[in-house]
Amino acid sequence: MPFPRSSPAFRAPDFSFLAANGIMAPSQSPFNTGQYVMCTKFISPFCRHQLWRLIFVVFAAIWAPMPPSLADEAGREGAGTLDVAIYTAAIPPYVTLTGDGTLVGSLVPVVDEFIRERGLTAHTTLLPWSAAFRRTIANPASLLYPLDRTTVREDRFHWIKPLVTTEYYLYGLKGAVDPGATLDKVIKSGALVSCTANSIQCEILRQNGVPDASILRIEGASISRRLTLMVAERNFYTVYDPTVFAYLTVSQQLPSDELIQLQKIGEMTSYLAASKDMPAALLEQLR
Repeated sequence: MPFPRSSPAFRAPDFSFLAANGIMAPSQSPFNTGQYVMCTKFISPFCRHQLWRLIFVVFAAIWAPMPPSLADEAGREGAGTLDVAIYTAAIPPYVTLTGDGTLVGSLVPVVDEFIRERGLTAHTTLLPWSAAFRRTIANPASLLYPLDRTTVREDRFHWIKPLVTTEYYLYGLKGAVDPGATLDKVIKSGALVSCTANSIQCEILRQNGVPDASILRIEGASISRRLTLMVAERNFYTVYDPTVFAYLTVSQQLPSDELIQLQKIGEMTSYLAASKDMPAALLEQLR
């Protein structure tokens, strides 16, 4: 016997998910007749037809293939070719963008060739450094470069390939600092030293004994922004890789003579590094 619409004993299934995925039009619902039919042992031809339709669409929904994008996000462990996401930041001359959006720089072809040699396909995304760092930690099937290898970072990544060794120097605002200033003197003075958040510059300052209260961590800070803050006398000291600093001050026409190079405070090797949670099959192929 038919059940009234308000009866709690029977409710029409919601087939909107099938319509949304192109499996069945809304008008094709087995329960779109305006009546709720309960099939008993006396099955009518109409009810039998509706039941077979229901069985078909349910199985179609269950066995529908996973969208490729979801499979890729899962790392596709066990597939013949394993896709990987690569994150990097604009750190010229190592990595930068041309006017037409092409990724170039001394490290770009090195990483691209490394990936090709291992039979992998990859998509590289350029982000602010802090975002690239966090995205790699959050995404198991991902790589990050150039990442300096430090004690603090050692257990947070798989270190795949060394790329370049860089030096880091303390810089000061010309006319506002002593040209002979050392990091020890800066620490004793309590002056602020700026660095890009989550960057090796901040770690080097910590390693050299600069207290947290004296480290000005700037989210996504470019060299131009840090230089602007210093010229505006927000702070008088910062840390740069001289190679990057020299390149950017020329290419971006920045007033490099506003700063003076004071003291070498660190030397690091940058790597192509993988997320600590990278799937085993993908990690094996990279190595």
